[in-house]
Amino acid sequence: MAPRIFIIMAVFQPEPEYLATQLRSLAAQTHDDHHLVAVIADTTSDRLIAEAAAAAGLSLTLVPSDVPLDAVRAFEAGLSEALRLIDAEGLTQDDTLIALCDQDDIWHADRLERGVAALAASGADLVHSDARLVGPDGTTVLHRSMFAFERRKKAPGLRGLLYRNNITGMTTLMRPRLVRLALPFPPQSGVHFYHDLWLGLLASATGGVHLIDAALVDYRQHQSNVMGAIDRSGSKGLRWKRPDAMWMRKEATAYALARYLGQSTYNRLSDAITDGSLKHGEAKTAPLRPYLRRMRGMGTHLRDALGLAVQGHAGLARIAARFAVVSTGRTVWTLREAFGPGLRSAIDGFDTRLYSLSPGMTPRPPRNLSGPAKAPVKHEGIVDLRKEPRFVPEFSAPHAALNILVPTLNPTEIFAGIATALDIGLGLAVRGYPVRFIATDLPMSSPGTSRSFVLGRLGQRQDVEAVSTRITLYCGVQSPTLTLHPEDLFMATAWWSAHVAEKLIRRHEMAQGRFLYLIQDYEPHFYAWGPEFADAMASYHFDFEPVFNTILLRDWFSEQGFGFAAGDVLAFHPSIDIERYSHVARRAGGAGPRRLAVYGRPDVPRNMYATAIEALARFVEKEGLGPEEIELVSIGQHHSDVSLPGGLVLRSLGKLPWEDYPDYLGTVDLGLSLMYSPHPSHPPLEMAAAGVRVVTNGFGPKDLSRLSPAILSVPATAPDLADALGTAWHAAPVTQAEREIDLRDLGSHPEDMIDDLANRLATRLARP
Repeated sequence: MAPRIFIIMAVFQPEPEYLATQLRSLAAQTHDDHHLVAVIADTTSDRLIAEAAAAAGLSLTLVPSDVPLDAVRAFEAGLSEALRLIDAEGLTQDDTLIALCDQDDIWHADRLERGVAALAASGADLVHSDARLVGPDGTTVLHRSMFAFERRKKAPGLRGLLYRNNITGMTTLMRPRLVRLALPFPPQSGVHFYHDLWLGLLASATGGVHLIDAALVDYRQHQSNVMGAIDRSGSKGLRWKRPDAMWMRKEATAYALARYLGQSTYNRLSDAITDGSLKHGEAKTAPLRPYLRRMRGMGTHLRDALGLAVQGHAGLARIAARFAVVSTGRTVWTLREAFGPGLRSAIDGFDTRLYSLSPGMTPRPPRNLSGPAKAPVKHEGIVDLRKEPRFVPEFSAPHAALNILVPTLNPTEIFAGIATALDIGLGLAVRGYPVRFIATDLPMSSPGTSRSFVLGRLGQRQDVEAVSTRITLYCGVQSPTLTLHPEDLFMATAWWSAHVAEKLIRRHEMAQGRFLYLIQDYEPHFYAWGPEFADAMASYHFDFEPVFNTILLRDWFSEQGFGFAAGDVLAFHPSIDIERYSHVARRAGGAGPRRLAVYGRPDVPRNMYATAIEALARFVEKEGLGPEEIELVSIGQHHSDVSLPGGLVLRSLGKLPWEDYPDYLGTVDLGLSLMYSPHPSHPPLEMAAAGVRVVTNGFGPKDLSRLSPAILSVPATAPDLADALGTAWHAAPVTQAEREIDLRDLGSHPEDMIDDLANRLATRLARP
């Protein structure tokens, strides 16, 4: 009996003609027992896909989404739906298979038939094929083999997949048991690995992977490809660059991902053995050992490099050799920290305390110390490098642009403050201005990933391609020169980038003598009195035009006597999608203990972690609460679990995935989120909108309780916070009306502010 095949497609702003062609190729399959599962990743294309599927004569299940999904999340949702349909129809393992499909490619008529035959003959859990590269018209053949074009290894094995993935998702066909093992996908911040690699790793470790050495799909190359084919056909022999700190950081990014996936694969297989879905001996995990050991693994990577070089895979050999270098560096760094200067400093520190007991001072060193004198310390190592431009402008750009200086453009290092700067720049690009984002502190680990992340923040726009031509990403750390224009305008986003902007303008006598300064907090208060405090304060005395994140912050600066905070300066409210939280379904009451979430970030002093813990201890002790009444969790940053009175333990969940965060807040009853700063942090507002009664602190003009009765704002002392938690504990559940928060009291809408800013720039920056 021929199996029924569920075809998973992620739909995101498809080009209608490409989509229709792909669906016709599905309908023309010689294996015709199939059903399309389309995930509406852009939230809006349900009608388009439904009409196109009907026109092609395809049976269809739609999987809607309330929020835009990236490719990984979309295929995860589609695979989950396929399993649900299989179970609902009472189908067995032998009755069904699952295929992945892109929205703009073209399947050869025998794509499914040959996949079914290959699965049966090989006994593998996953089969995949080669693909032919075609142009946007779908007929012009650019290359007959993606494997040859990208120099893929045909049988890389489990560890080889972690050097470079050779499986393209839209060519795959797999058994449902592999999908059950793979779901849910390991979490990631942004997109650093794709679903096909994760599925391939698990299949390689269990039932096996088989390659059909023929092109069964036409892979359409066009400007909107999420992942285009990469030409490695002209790769030369082994090339080597002397490792330095910048090189090590870049290569460590790839090694970190491989190590993460290696450990995640091993953990998933171990869990499957524990719950009985896999038998002992079914999983082959030996190739993963270099990623599982704490201090070893570099030798295996080096042997792999030599073997790959002998086989003629120079590119893969380079990757394996780099992994060996990073793995060695990891071990050396660890040993140096454990037994090197850190050990000597610890011993010296103990002796200093010891001698302080008696006689009160340390012994004087001998006057005739033998050995060479220590070389003087270079002054560059003492001065704060963040204040200094690490690149020289090369004024050859064809037109002026807005240069936005941000510390980093790596997605995993981007938090609310940098994201706000990105959104302002993107908004101005949408309005016709050319924008350059310049990373001033950290190198870009993957320029392509960074660009995809930045452009992904444009959301559901029809003009993404046009806007993207006005956006450039630069790294001011890796590149000694950057192509700028003498009439460029700068925007600083932190006190040290204000110093960078001021120095660039002054040293190069640039036409725009005044820069924009995005002020998102009172940064001198981040530091004790000293150089950083003084440098942050000095940044407020440069010649700039401020843009304030909230009226509250603007008013704080005005109260401190800063003249630039007066008049018609721009101030906008936080960019929080209140509806995303206010429409979250609440957990039914009475089902187990109530949940209290703490915004716990021990490494960020202004979030007052110690004060929050003290207040929490006072609260649970005063109320006499135990595990039957309350569950305590901490979100924001991983830290050690904390024991509290009444046998309670505060469990640290760390940073929750952005996609899961609103729904999780729907299960929380009380919140404690502190920010000792005039800037209102996002968590209290997000919690309140999600129906959480949240306790926070006031600061100067900041009083978030005026935005919603669900927010209790009190002085930032442990007794006051504990009392407020008691009030929240005994209060009625938050009503829907209390969840509808109007942010306009905190400033203008970000889009309105960008409109205003764009109008102000009209006299300073031309739109090409």
